Amino acid sequence: MNLVKNMKPLLLLLIVFVSLPSFAADDEVSKLKQKLTKMFPNEVPFEVSKTPVPGLFEIDFGGSFMYITADAQYAVKGDIIHMLTNANLTDIKRAENRLTTMSAITDKNTIIYPAKNKIVTMTVFTDIDCSYCRKLHSQMEGYNKLGIEVRYAFYPRAGLGSNSYKKAVSVWCADDQRLALDRAKSGQAIETRDCDNPVKLHMDIANKLGVNSTPTLVFEDGTIIPGYIPPARLIKLLKQRKIIR
Repeated sequence: MNLVKNMKPLLLLLIVFVSLPSFAADDEVSKLKQKLTKMFPNEVPFEVSKTPVPGLFEIDFGGSFMYITADAQYAVKGDIIHMLTNANLTDIKRAENRLTTMSAITDKNTIIYPAKNKIVTMTVFTDIDCSYCRKLHSQMEGYNKLGIEVRYAFYPRAGLGSNSYKKAVSVWCADDQRLALDRAKSGQAIETRDCDNPVKLHMDIANKLGVNSTPTLVFEDGTIIPGYIPPARLIKLLKQRKIIR
Protein backbone atom coordinates (compact mmCIF):
# COMPACT_ATOMS: atom_id res chain seq x y z
CA MET A 1 0.00 0.00 0.00
CA ASN A 2 2.87 2.39 0.80
CA LEU A 3 4.37 1.75 -2.63
CA VAL A 4 1.08 2.59 -4.33
CA LYS A 5 0.68 5.68 -2.17
CA ASN A 6 4.19 6.87 -3.01
CA MET A 7 3.60 6.19 -6.69
CA LYS A 8 0.48 8.39 -6.95
CA PRO A 9 2.30 11.61 -7.93
CA LEU A 10 4.31 9.75 -10.57
CA LEU A 11 1.20 7.97 -11.89
CA LEU A 12 -0.65 11.28 -12.25
CA LEU A 13 2.34 12.72 -14.07
CA LEU A 14 2.49 9.75 -16.44
CA ILE A 15 -1.25 9.96 -17.15
CA VAL A 16 -0.91 13.64 -18.07
CA PHE A 17 2.01 13.04 -20.41
CA VAL A 18 0.62 9.90 -22.00
CA SER A 19 -2.43 11.95 -23.03
CA LEU A 20 -0.23 14.33 -25.03
CA PRO A 21 0.33 13.76 -28.78
CA SER A 22 3.52 11.93 -29.68
CA PHE A 23 5.42 14.32 -31.92
CA ALA A 24 8.88 14.21 -30.34
CA ALA A 25 11.67 14.23 -32.91
CA ASP A 26 15.39 14.79 -33.01
CA ASP A 27 14.98 18.47 -33.83
CA GLU A 28 12.81 18.83 -30.72
CA VAL A 29 15.62 17.36 -28.62
CA SER A 30 18.03 19.81 -30.22
CA LYS A 31 15.76 22.80 -29.55
CA LEU A 32 15.22 21.73 -25.97
CA LYS A 33 18.95 21.36 -25.40
CA GLN A 34 19.48 24.90 -26.73
CA LYS A 35 16.91 26.23 -24.24
CA LEU A 36 18.46 24.34 -21.36
CA THR A 37 21.96 25.50 -22.25
CA LYS A 38 20.78 29.07 -21.67
CA MET A 39 19.02 28.11 -18.44
CA PHE A 40 21.82 26.16 -16.72
CA PRO A 41 24.65 28.34 -15.33
CA ASN A 42 28.36 27.60 -15.35
CA GLU A 43 28.19 25.35 -18.40
CA VAL A 44 26.80 22.36 -16.49
CA PRO A 45 27.40 19.28 -18.72
CA PHE A 46 24.25 17.38 -19.62
CA GLU A 47 22.60 15.31 -22.34
CA VAL A 48 18.99 15.37 -23.49
CA SER A 49 17.07 12.42 -24.92
CA LYS A 50 13.51 11.28 -25.54
CA THR A 51 11.72 8.98 -23.11
CA PRO A 52 8.98 6.40 -23.76
CA VAL A 53 6.53 8.96 -22.30
CA PRO A 54 5.24 11.29 -25.06
CA GLY A 55 6.10 14.91 -24.38
CA LEU A 56 8.59 14.08 -21.62
CA PHE A 57 12.36 14.33 -22.11
CA GLU A 58 15.27 13.09 -20.03
CA ILE A 59 18.14 15.27 -18.85
CA ASP A 60 21.20 13.25 -17.88
CA PHE A 61 23.68 15.10 -15.70
CA GLY A 62 26.22 12.29 -15.85
CA GLY A 63 24.15 9.72 -13.98
CA SER A 64 21.78 12.09 -12.19
CA PHE A 65 18.45 12.36 -14.01
CA MET A 66 15.64 14.85 -14.36
CA TYR A 67 12.62 14.83 -16.67
CA ILE A 68 11.31 17.89 -18.45
CA THR A 69 8.58 19.02 -20.88
CA ALA A 70 9.44 20.09 -24.42
CA ASP A 71 8.83 23.76 -23.61
CA ALA A 72 11.26 23.51 -20.67
CA GLN A 73 8.63 24.93 -18.32
CA TYR A 74 7.98 21.89 -16.14
CA ALA A 75 10.47 19.42 -14.68
CA VAL A 76 10.22 16.52 -12.29
CA LYS A 77 12.78 14.55 -10.31
CA GLY A 78 12.16 10.86 -9.77
CA ASP A 79 12.12 7.53 -11.58
CA ILE A 80 10.02 6.42 -14.54
CA ILE A 81 8.36 3.07 -13.90
CA HIS A 82 6.83 0.90 -16.63
CA MET A 83 3.62 -0.10 -14.93
CA LEU A 84 3.02 -3.29 -16.92
CA THR A 85 6.44 -4.80 -16.28
CA ASN A 86 7.34 -2.92 -13.08
CA ALA A 87 10.68 -2.10 -14.74
CA ASN A 88 12.44 0.98 -13.39
CA LEU A 89 13.52 2.66 -16.63
CA THR A 90 15.58 5.25 -14.78
CA ASP A 91 17.51 2.56 -12.93
CA ILE A 92 18.23 0.90 -16.28
CA LYS A 93 19.74 4.15 -17.55
CA ARG A 94 21.77 4.52 -14.35
CA ALA A 95 23.18 1.02 -14.85
CA GLU A 96 24.06 1.83 -18.47
CA ASN A 97 25.93 4.93 -17.32
CA ARG A 98 27.77 2.94 -14.68
CA LEU A 99 28.91 0.40 -17.25
CA THR A 100 30.25 3.18 -19.46
CA THR A 101 32.12 4.63 -16.49
CA MET A 102 33.36 1.19 -15.40
CA SER A 103 34.75 0.41 -18.86
CA ALA A 104 37.99 2.14 -17.81
CA ILE A 105 38.51 -0.55 -15.17
CA THR A 106 39.71 -3.73 -16.84
CA ASP A 107 41.31 -7.05 -15.99
CA LYS A 108 44.68 -5.48 -16.77
CA ASN A 109 44.39 -2.76 -14.13
CA THR A 110 42.78 -4.78 -11.34
CA ILE A 111 43.93 -7.62 -9.09
CA ILE A 112 41.85 -10.69 -9.80
CA TYR A 113 40.93 -13.64 -7.61
CA PRO A 114 39.52 -16.05 -10.22
CA ALA A 115 36.68 -18.53 -9.74
CA LYS A 116 37.18 -21.93 -11.36
CA ASN A 117 33.52 -22.27 -12.34
CA LYS A 118 32.78 -18.57 -12.76
CA ILE A 119 29.16 -17.51 -12.93
CA VAL A 120 29.63 -13.80 -12.21
CA THR A 121 32.38 -11.22 -11.81
CA MET A 122 32.20 -8.53 -9.18
CA THR A 123 34.52 -5.57 -9.03
CA VAL A 124 35.17 -4.62 -5.43
CA PHE A 125 36.24 -1.11 -4.51
CA THR A 126 38.39 -1.80 -1.48
CA ASP A 127 40.38 0.01 1.18
CA ILE A 128 43.19 -2.10 2.60
CA ASP A 129 42.62 -0.69 6.10
CA CYS A 130 38.82 -1.09 6.06
CA SER A 131 37.68 -3.75 8.57
CA TYR A 132 34.74 -4.98 6.49
CA CYS A 133 36.98 -5.09 3.41
CA ARG A 134 39.29 -7.36 5.35
CA LYS A 135 36.35 -9.51 6.41
CA LEU A 136 35.30 -9.87 2.77
CA HIS A 137 38.84 -10.75 1.78
CA SER A 138 39.09 -13.40 4.51
CA GLN A 139 36.20 -15.22 2.80
CA MET A 140 37.67 -15.08 -0.69
CA GLU A 141 37.73 -18.86 -0.97
CA GLY A 142 34.01 -18.94 -0.25
CA TYR A 143 33.20 -16.42 -3.00
CA ASN A 144 35.39 -18.21 -5.52
CA LYS A 145 33.94 -21.65 -4.69
CA LEU A 146 30.44 -20.31 -5.39
CA GLY A 147 31.54 -19.03 -8.80
CA ILE A 148 32.05 -15.38 -7.86
CA GLU A 149 35.21 -13.97 -9.41
CA VAL A 150 36.58 -10.93 -7.58
CA ARG A 151 38.34 -8.02 -9.27
CA TYR A 152 39.86 -5.55 -6.84
CA ALA A 153 39.94 -1.82 -7.52
CA PHE A 154 41.40 0.44 -4.86
CA TYR A 155 39.50 3.16 -3.05
CA PRO A 156 41.57 4.36 -0.08
CA ARG A 157 39.03 6.53 1.69
CA ALA A 158 41.68 8.68 3.39
CA GLY A 159 42.61 10.03 -0.03
CA LEU A 160 45.69 10.54 -2.17
CA GLY A 161 48.97 10.36 -0.28
CA SER A 162 47.44 8.67 2.78
CA ASN A 163 48.93 5.56 4.35
CA SER A 164 46.09 3.50 2.85
CA TYR A 165 46.86 4.96 -0.56
CA LYS A 166 50.57 4.13 -0.20
CA LYS A 167 49.71 0.57 0.81
CA ALA A 168 47.53 0.19 -2.28
CA VAL A 169 50.35 1.45 -4.50
CA SER A 170 52.83 -0.89 -2.79
CA VAL A 171 50.53 -3.85 -3.34
CA TRP A 172 50.14 -3.00 -7.00
CA CYS A 173 53.89 -2.61 -7.46
CA ALA A 174 54.76 -5.87 -5.65
CA ASP A 175 56.27 -8.77 -7.55
CA ASP A 176 53.38 -10.95 -6.38
CA GLN A 177 50.35 -8.68 -6.13
CA ARG A 178 47.94 -11.19 -4.62
CA LEU A 179 50.44 -12.33 -2.00
CA ALA A 180 51.13 -8.70 -1.08
CA LEU A 181 47.40 -7.97 -0.88
CA ASP A 182 46.77 -11.05 1.26
CA ARG A 183 49.46 -9.91 3.69
CA ALA A 184 48.29 -6.30 3.75
CA LYS A 185 44.67 -7.36 4.31
CA SER A 186 45.75 -9.48 7.29
CA GLY A 187 47.51 -6.51 8.85
CA GLN A 188 51.05 -7.57 7.99
CA ALA A 189 53.64 -5.04 6.87
CA ILE A 190 54.60 -5.11 3.20
CA GLU A 191 57.53 -3.57 1.37
CA THR A 192 56.91 0.04 0.36
CA ARG A 193 57.12 0.37 -3.39
CA ASP A 194 56.23 2.85 -6.11
CA CYS A 195 55.63 2.45 -9.84
CA ASP A 196 53.09 3.35 -12.51
CA ASN A 197 49.79 2.28 -11.00
CA PRO A 198 46.02 2.58 -11.51
CA VAL A 199 45.09 3.56 -7.93
CA LYS A 200 44.17 7.17 -8.77
CA LEU A 201 42.20 5.94 -11.79
CA HIS A 202 40.27 3.59 -9.51
CA MET A 203 39.55 6.45 -7.12
CA ASP A 204 38.38 8.74 -9.93
CA ILE A 205 36.03 6.06 -11.26
CA ALA A 206 34.69 5.39 -7.76
CA ASN A 207 33.96 9.08 -7.29
CA LYS A 208 32.13 9.25 -10.61
CA LEU A 209 30.01 6.30 -9.53
CA GLY A 210 29.20 7.96 -6.22
CA VAL A 211 31.05 5.39 -4.13
CA ASN A 212 31.37 6.67 -0.57
CA SER A 213 32.06 3.52 1.44
CA THR A 214 34.04 0.31 1.23
CA PRO A 215 33.65 -2.37 0.22
CA THR A 216 31.39 -1.45 -2.68
CA LEU A 217 30.50 -4.21 -5.13
CA VAL A 218 29.87 -3.54 -8.83
CA PHE A 219 28.48 -6.25 -11.09
CA GLU A 220 28.58 -6.85 -14.83
CA ASP A 221 25.10 -5.43 -15.43
CA GLY A 222 25.96 -2.16 -13.68
CA THR A 223 24.31 -3.04 -10.37
CA ILE A 224 26.01 -1.53 -7.32
CA ILE A 225 25.70 -3.12 -3.88
CA PRO A 226 27.43 -1.31 -1.00
CA GLY A 227 28.86 -3.14 1.96
CA TYR A 228 30.10 -6.55 2.97
CA ILE A 229 27.81 -9.53 2.27
CA PRO A 230 28.87 -13.12 3.11
CA PRO A 231 29.25 -15.44 0.09
CA ALA A 232 26.12 -17.60 0.52
CA ARG A 233 23.89 -14.60 1.25
CA LEU A 234 25.36 -12.72 -1.72
CA ILE A 235 24.50 -15.57 -4.08
CA LYS A 236 20.89 -15.53 -2.84
CA LEU A 237 20.71 -11.76 -3.31
CA LEU A 238 22.11 -11.96 -6.84
CA LYS A 239 19.49 -14.55 -7.73
CA GLN A 240 16.71 -12.45 -6.20
CA ARG A 241 17.81 -9.46 -8.28
CA LYS A 242 18.15 -11.70 -11.34
CA ILE A 243 21.81 -10.78 -11.79
CA ILE A 244 22.47 -14.50 -11.95
CA ARG A 245 20.16 -17.49 -12.42
